[in-house]
Amino acid sequence: MAGNRITPDWETIRANRGHRAKLQLLNGSGDKPAPVAVPEADDEKTAGEVGDPPLLTEHGVAVAFERRHKDELRYCHHTGAWYVWTDDTHWKRNGTKLAFSWARRLVADMNRDEEIKIQAITGKSAFASGVERFAQADPAFAVTSEIWDRDPFLLGTPGGTINLRTAEMLPARHGDYITKVTAVAPADAPDCPQWLAFLDQATAGDQGFIRLLQQWCGYSLTGDTREHALLFVFGTGGNGKSVFLNTVVGIMGNYATTAAMETFTASKHDRHPTDLAMLRGARMVCATETEEGRAWAETRLKQLTGGDRISARFMHKDFFEFWPQFKLLIIGNHKPRLKNVDDAARRRINMGPFVHKPAVPDSELEEKLIAEWPAILRWMIEGCLDWLKHGLVRPQVVLDATAEYFAAQDHFGQWLAECCVMGKDKSAKPSDLRKSFTEWCATNGVQAKDGPGFKELIENTKGIRQVKLHGNLTVLGVELRLQNNELAV
Repeated sequence: MAGNRITPDWETIRANRGHRAKLQLLNGSGDKPAPVAVPEADDEKTAGEVGDPPLLTEHGVAVAFERRHKDELRYCHHTGAWYVWTDDTHWKRNGTKLAFSWARRLVADMNRDEEIKIQAITGKSAFASGVERFAQADPAFAVTSEIWDRDPFLLGTPGGTINLRTAEMLPARHGDYITKVTAVAPADAPDCPQWLAFLDQATAGDQGFIRLLQQWCGYSLTGDTREHALLFVFGTGGNGKSVFLNTVVGIMGNYATTAAMETFTASKHDRHPTDLAMLRGARMVCATETEEGRAWAETRLKQLTGGDRISARFMHKDFFEFWPQFKLLIIGNHKPRLKNVDDAARRRINMGPFVHKPAVPDSELEEKLIAEWPAILRWMIEGCLDWLKHGLVRPQVVLDATAEYFAAQDHFGQWLAECCVMGKDKSAKPSDLRKSFTEWCATNGVQAKDGPGFKELIENTKGIRQVKLHGNLTVLGVELRLQNNELAV
């Protein structure tokens, strides 16, 4: 019937015209449609049924964006950044708004057949930004920081991925989510004569110390922190500390990072949690230039080497937690003071003496060693295998230097040795002991512990303990020497 004739919706038909070609274009990477067949049922649905949302919406373009870039982009919601698959080896954080640029390019590709009034809307930066925001929440792209570098024994290199459990080179894979890469690929053999000669000179030929340095470097290639330890390399200038540090850090690429020494030393002001956030994913954290008279931030030091999850946040971002993977290598002329010499500190701190200066210094040695980086990396990998098999083997020179350091820091122990007599039959008033210790500290230029701190020192010392006898506090197991002398007279 003429009066009931249905008039075609020409505007909808024109809007849908060409969408099939656009979808084919999106499945490719160039300007021409890729020769990829789209299933007929999906073709008919995508071509636009009445009531379906048009393809040229922020959501529709984001779907196309996922098809084109799902294998080369990830968005991390903890860092608020896009990561791009780089050099066919690793994921790299992008700082140049690459995803936004690709969204703009995609919109431009899809705009070619549209009317000018449509292009005026989709050509605005707000439209591409909307596409990017949709993509950020797409399961194909959205990740959190837990996904990165999850296997502590995989090491990204320019030549592929090293399995540090076996030293085997593997092809790099997207699904390993490696975000770091060493500066060089390892050589087939650890042929690094200049490096070994340098270590021989710096350690005075101590092969046990060289072995520990090799193990420590190999251990630092991993994301494993089972040793709960740090290495402090000390010595005056010109003895190779910087050459050792710069060579190892240079080889490790972005697996190594440098932190301010203030991150590990005591301060009157709280450090911002971004200090810790920047350490996520690092496997070696280095600090240098220790100042004379500074003290360790002992609580933080135990936190960073204890293996427990760390809470941190980036600037203007929410807090997140991560498992630490880093080992601490600290270089300095001056050893930081230690206020509490306890078992936890003794387990963690290792002192490595670099005290031997070369007879003829070579100012170009560090530059010469660059040629040996691939072989030195292989030397480090072999150190990792040695560590996995035997653990850290501390030589006598390190044990002696560490013991000497703790003896110098243990003011309470020095006072006990000089002013007290230990024994099961000994006892003393806490007030008398505290007065003696305070006087000793003043004489030796040491800051004395307050009441609660002194009690903690008593409780942490084997062989003595504070109890209450007949309503009075008494310390059993120790007696002041002055009292002992008076009793002996």
